[in-house]
Amino acid sequence: MLVQGCGGVALFALQFAKLLGAHVTVITSSEERMARAQALGADAVINYRATPEWAKATRELTGGKGYDLIMELGGEKTLPQSLRCIRPGGMIAMIGILSGTAMSAALGLIITRQVRLQGITVGHRDGLEAMMRAIDLHRLQPVVDRSFAFEELKEAMAYLKSGAQFGKVCIAH
Repeated sequence: MLVQGCGGVALFALQFAKLLGAHVTVITSSEERMARAQALGADAVINYRATPEWAKATRELTGGKGYDLIMELGGEKTLPQSLRCIRPGGMIAMIGILSGTAMSAALGLIITRQVRLQGITVGHRDGLEAMMRAIDLHRLQPVVDRSFAFEELKEAMAYLKSGAQFGKVCIAH
């Protein structure tokens, strides 16, 4: 599995994938974030700033096979690379559009590799209840970067927009 970034959704995906025994590669923006992702269980990490063509590096990590599942959080600028490192028949879970909403991906790769693109938003109640049971049973802890008071909502949004967080940003009421 390949996970893009170190936000709250990405890090929870890493934790759940490791619970299921998956090999997880995390793409992130700095050496510090790489080390923190490895401390949470990432098997491999790639700094996309140091390796802008990270798809090639991930293909090498998988022995040329590609990933079964990619958590696509970037959108417009990252989807073309995700398509180059997904295995034939693999799934790209479209969760975020941080780099834009336009899709300029090579449709030939989607067809010839039989890739499934799956948009994901909020799940259903049964799924949430199962997730909560797993969190409780395995004592998973969400990674909380920082908490803001409700009165600091503007600052919290600016912090999120900066991309400096590692994990979740919480608003306390």
